Amino acid sequence: METTVKSYGRTELAQLYFPAICPRAAWAKLRLYMSDYPRLRTLLSCKRRTFLPVEVALIFDCLGRP
Repeated sequence: METTVKSYGRTELAQLYFPAICPRAAWAKLRLYMSDYPRLRTLLSCKRRTFLPVEVALIFDCLGRP
């Protein structure tokens, strides 16, 4: 199943990448992975709890689709 590019809550997106762990741990792990990519670091400093479609596309571009 192809994951669509749309707005996602940060824990919702994290759970797509790491479905076997709890939402808080999934977000912590996704944050750690995102910190390895300079293009994604700016997204980690956002105060919003959601990622816009253009941001999700950037995440998918760097990390691959879940």
